[in-house]
Amino acid sequence: MNIAARTNLVTSLKLLYQPLCTGCARRLLAPAICTKIRHLKASQHTASNNFMSAMSTWDKFKWNLGLTGRLSVSKQKLITSGVKLYICCTDFIDLSEFVRVVKLPDTFTAWFLLVNLHLWMVNVKVSQMGKEGELMKTNMYKAMWNDVERRLNTFKDMTGREKRKSLENYYSDMISSILYYDEGLIGSDKDLANSLWVQLFCMEPNIHVDQLEIMVEYVRKQVYHHDQLDPDLIMKTGYVSFLPLLGEKLNLQKAEHDFKKLCEI
Repeated sequence: MNIAARTNLVTSLKLLYQPLCTGCARRLLAPAICTKIRHLKASQHTASNNFMSAMSTWDKFKWNLGLTGRLSVSKQKLITSGVKLYICCTDFIDLSEFVRVVKLPDTFTAWFLLVNLHLWMVNVKVSQMGKEGELMKTNMYKAMWNDVERRLNTFKDMTGREKRKSLENYYSDMISSILYYDEGLIGSDKDLANSLWVQLFCMEPNIHVDQLEIMVEYVRKQVYHHDQLDPDLIMKTGYVSFLPLLGEKLNLQKAEHDFKKLCEI
């Protein structure tokens, strides 16, 4: 089955919103799979900086000075939530499964590109959440760069110059990936497959169509899944759940375990 034929297999999600109680995160962990949808208008879910692009020059100046104005959630809470969103994209994703299933190389660069993909998918969601989402996004990426730099410092065989060069390259990869993935998301499955081939698979000439097919469906269903989550709870807790690489059903037991673990941080 080719990629285009799998478009109609993008999952539909049914909200199971329940009051959030101690030790229970059903409102946040849901939605669960119910039926399949036929169409998903990805043009409504781009990771473009909607909030910043709509600001005047004066408002951007004030924003850069830290003058955010009134927020629905405290600034400190949003900063913490941004860091926790990064943790959701690293600690709660089975990165080894991507190495095994879609044949990504088991390297630091592949780890970075995969984490970057998950951050972008979260970015698609939080970019629709106004200035609160902008604060979370900023601190999510700050947490990423702090972690990347810390991990690079563990490589004793790299010189300081090599580490700085690597950081520059990774930053370029991040910027280009946002542009590629945005374009792929609002385009066809063929466009998204091309974006993934360029950014995630580094234009590997021997890549099999099945690898791209799995990743295209993974991104489509993940973006739709995140679109259904309660933005207020994301702002307050910094938690987002992810559907598995294979399959369409959220593992609620794992998600609840991850949520509890995140609350302990």
